[in-house]
Amino acid sequence: MKKGKIIAIVVAVALLVIIIVSGVFLTIKSQIHNTVKGTQTTEYITQKAQQVTALTLSGHISPKQERDFTVTSKELSEMKVNDGQQVTQGQVLYTTYNEANATELTELKTTLAKDQRDKNQATQKLQTAKTTLSKIQKDDDGYSDAQDAVTSATNDLDDLNDSISSTQTKINQLSGKVSPSITAPFAGNVTVNYDNNGSAKVTVSSTVMQATAQVSEYDYSKVKVGDSITVKAVATNNSQKAVISLVSLHPVSTNSSAGSKYDVYATIEGSNFIDGQTIKISIPQNGIVIPKSSLFNGKIFVIKNKKVSVKKVVGITQDGSFVVTSGLDAGEKVVTNPDSKLKEGEKWPQ
Repeated sequence: MKKGKIIAIVVAVALLVIIIVSGVFLTIKSQIHNTVKGTQTTEYITQKAQQVTALTLSGHISPKQERDFTVTSKELSEMKVNDGQQVTQGQVLYTTYNEANATELTELKTTLAKDQRDKNQATQKLQTAKTTLSKIQKDDDGYSDAQDAVTSATNDLDDLNDSISSTQTKINQLSGKVSPSITAPFAGNVTVNYDNNGSAKVTVSSTVMQATAQVSEYDYSKVKVGDSITVKAVATNNSQKAVISLVSLHPVSTNSSAGSKYDVYATIEGSNFIDGQTIKISIPQNGIVIPKSSLFNGKIFVIKNKKVSVKKVVGITQDGSFVVTSGLDAGEKVVTNPDSKLKEGEKWPQ
């Protein structure tokens, strides 16, 4: 029994030692873990700020101006241009003949000639009346009649002068309408088409071209007159800088699902494009885009010269990102997961 008791005591002591050692080990391990945890740093992520993606529109090239002229075979006197010909502003396209105006002009000229003859007779009549009056004394019996003759002849001559002046004005106005010339309103290319009756349609298309595209109502606010754009031909990759000249106020199409579309115009200089060519228009957008998570209490943290710099920025949340309108430049390195531990002037990397 004494031996068994000794063994029991040894086992109990051994267990106690094991328990004490285990407790000490766990306490030390916990202290080490807490120490490590307290000194552990956050793994920060950085990203370069990007310019907002440019708005891209599809469109085509067309003449900036087009003008159609039609003339019947009866009115056409002579066609002065050929199909496909280039013309300058003011160049004669064709001449016409207006039979009704020609007839009226002939009648006016006949009237004018008669009035001219009558005027000559009236002038002679007035001269005779004045001569007769000069030979009569005021107290003679025929003096009053002679005065009346001079007055009457004077009135007749005045009436004829008025008639001649009016007729001449009408002749001057109508002369240009008998065989008027139709001229090109601007420099361009001419298309001439005749129908079966000999009537002609002449179309003048300006040499100055324009880019035309359509913008949706959702992007309408992103496009403004005066914006600089890049126009690129899909087929040739030819490109050119241009400026938006007009954004239509009224939609050219309306769809309940796709929304309304509005025309956008820009004048194209040079010869990089042809009529009807398919193009892409790139319109740069203002603003710098960063992840929304980059903001911490209204501020962002930028890494510059291996140091942390705190910046206040102005902008809006858009499509899950934050678009900075003031306070940040494209290309700056921004911390995307900032916290309260980051401080102004802190060295980077930590």
